[in-house]
Amino acid sequence: MDREETAAAPLGDAGGLDTYRLDRMTWRDVDRATGSTSTLLVPVGATEQHGHHLPLGVDTLMPEAIAERIAERVPALVAPSIPYGVSSHHTFKPGTFTVGSETFRSYVRDVAASAADWGIESVLLLNGHYLAQDPELEVVVRDLRIDHDLDAFHVPLVNVFSDAAARVRDSTTTFHASEFETSLMLALYPDLVRMDEAEAVEPPADSLPLTAYDALGDNRVGWALSADDMAALTHTGNLGDPTTATREKGEALAAEAVDNVVELVRALEAGERNR
Repeated sequence: MDREETAAAPLGDAGGLDTYRLDRMTWRDVDRATGSTSTLLVPVGATEQHGHHLPLGVDTLMPEAIAERIAERVPALVAPSIPYGVSSHHTFKPGTFTVGSETFRSYVRDVAASAADWGIESVLLLNGHYLAQDPELEVVVRDLRIDHDLDAFHVPLVNVFSDAAARVRDSTTTFHASEFETSLMLALYPDLVRMDEAEAVEPPADSLPLTAYDALGDNRVGWALSADDMAALTHTGNLGDPTTATREKGEALAAEAVDNVVELVRALEAGERNR
């Protein structure tokens, strides 16, 4: 069968993770797979503190699990995750790694661009460290489109699960390692969550106009926090109330994220490129 005949079938139908996760495939597996798909999912995350109750790898684990769920439904390859990001604001707690903005942009761009050499036409950067490194990945997407002729997309997880988040939330503020991330981890990696150590840390009641300490808040201007800012805001490392998190909420967030990205991948595989 040619690619047009096989494009509707997820690669995972042929036998599981080793049919779409590049780190489990041989080059000949990849050569065969690119006859059925030209879409690559790249989980992009960070390794940074997430309070008392969540592991350092949250921002990488979430997009990786979401990518696998996507590839189980539509033809797409999943790249090895990028586990280090722009995390200087979290260096006030041990275990955090951070790289400079320019280093991060160059690395992600080069990783994604190299896939064009072996048949990839569309790259989706699934960003688990959303808000903090959105600006860098927007630049990467532009570079990939202009300089490498790739149909590239920045996919912050919070954007593709925002409707579900608005429906299920109980806390008034969820910013870092709080209701949304904790719920997702309860759904995706429950054994890594220490709910008995979760603690609510509320940020200041008021923020500057056009800014908000909330992932779904009124953030109409770009802004950032330093490590000193974070240290002053939270003694645990999280901002918001993770005690309101549940597995059911996490499943709702994950399901909406997967549904939305699946829709995009289907369009891309059908040849509807942004050109």
